[in-house]
Amino acid sequence: MTGRYNVAILGASGLVGQRLQDLLYDHPMFRVVAIAGSPNSVGLMHEEIEWRLETPRPRYDILICSMSDIPDVDIAFSALPNNVAEVVEPSLVARGIHVFSNASTFRRIAGIPLVIPEVNPEDMHSYDGHACATNCTVVPVVTPIIGLKDLGIVSVTIHTRQALSGAGWRLLFDEEALSGNVNPLIPGEEEKLIAELKYLLGMDIPVIASCNRVSEKDGHFVSCGVEVSRKTSLEEVQKLMQIPTLNLPSSPDLVNNIIDEKPTREEHLWAGNGMTTTVGNIRVDDNIIRFDALSHNTVRGAAGGVILLAEFAVTESHITK
Repeated sequence: MTGRYNVAILGASGLVGQRLQDLLYDHPMFRVVAIAGSPNSVGLMHEEIEWRLETPRPRYDILICSMSDIPDVDIAFSALPNNVAEVVEPSLVARGIHVFSNASTFRRIAGIPLVIPEVNPEDMHSYDGHACATNCTVVPVVTPIIGLKDLGIVSVTIHTRQALSGAGWRLLFDEEALSGNVNPLIPGEEEKLIAELKYLLGMDIPVIASCNRVSEKDGHFVSCGVEVSRKTSLEEVQKLMQIPTLNLPSSPDLVNNIIDEKPTREEHLWAGNGMTTTVGNIRVDDNIIRFDALSHNTVRGAAGGVILLAEFAVTESHITK
């Protein structure tokens, strides 16, 4: 790679758009030259936008542009809502701009790969300028489970406790939600989680999921049960869950941090700078494996996921100068 790639961030004020701004600041591969926002933010300097994250505001000397004024960059990272993404993202791809998206509308569409680089890198072979990160809830499920394919996965059950930030910034400023009065139902989440897990595993197996919102700011916590086709041991399961990391700027030292106790948001949310899934409370009973896992939904599950995917695309020469 020679020099850094010029990139645009699509989303100025949402949580994922601002995570992108935070994580891409002074990135060794990518240089942010444009941030595109909603009509309410167009024309504002970056420092004038309300900053919604707990991390310090990065110092971009950039005027927020409209979606129709995105310059000819190499890469665009999209945190757009589906209805906007459906229009903007294909138009950028048609201009020769590589688009890495968090929009669920493009997941599992033919020709647009849905990829976690450590899980299904081979799916990038179909890449043609447009790729998606996964649903943020599937990360703490699939990264511990993918290695268990060696045991012959028969079925999976999942129960999630998903943070408020998974629904956007407004719930984080809702006193009732923060105090515990939050609707636990997440419409359509179970279907998306099941479909994406099967796709990433490359297996059409029975999967049951129950997805719930909880009054936590960040972090998606999952409890999973996996039935496999033969007896196994705790030692073998722990070894299979420790999948290799990648030597990329956003790669954590460990994809999965295996612990004995139950993961907690207080201790483990920011493991690997938010890019590591913490897996614990693993129990093995003959051919049934149970575990709990936690990952940072707006970092590994969203903004960091598309950045890691773009880094992977560059190193695999899917993107060249």
